[in-house]
Amino acid sequence: MPSPNPIDDPIRQVLGRLSYGLYFLTVGSPAAPQGLLVSWVSQVSGEPPLILVAVRHNRSLAPALVPGAGLALNLLPAVDRALLASLARPADQRFSGVELITGPLGLPVLAGGLGAVVCRVREVSQPGDHRLCLGEVVGAAGQRPGQTLSAAVSGHPYLGLS
Repeated sequence: MPSPNPIDDPIRQVLGRLSYGLYFLTVGSPAAPQGLLVSWVSQVSGEPPLILVAVRHNRSLAPALVPGAGLALNLLPAVDRALLASLARPADQRFSGVELITGPLGLPVLAGGLGAVVCRVREVSQPGDHRLCLGEVVGAAGQRPGQTLSAAVSGHPYLGLS
């Protein structure tokens, strides 16, 4: 007898209603960027400022998330659906036509974003099917006014099943 799905419909419905932002995580350099959409993000300390980002273990940039590495968490504007569509493309097409600037630590930052928080990875753990990256905030780039995109506004809540 097959095992039941660990996330049945009632659980899936409630988890889908948890509030999350929708962000674009970048690593590498503007000449050789890697990035993916993420939503499981939280600030977990004020002093020092720390954020926690979850990245599914099988994503192509997961191996780049190691202690000491840099990452940029780009805030996406709620009104720019074209940018969101570009960033949701397959990895080899994701940056086509997307303007990048160089942020702190030499990281690629979205020129069309609302800003980015730049972190140095302190710790990585994998308690389940996602790597948890604890990043210490070391800088910020490109702050612009506007409403940040949320998973609810995008209509695509992430349940971690893909």
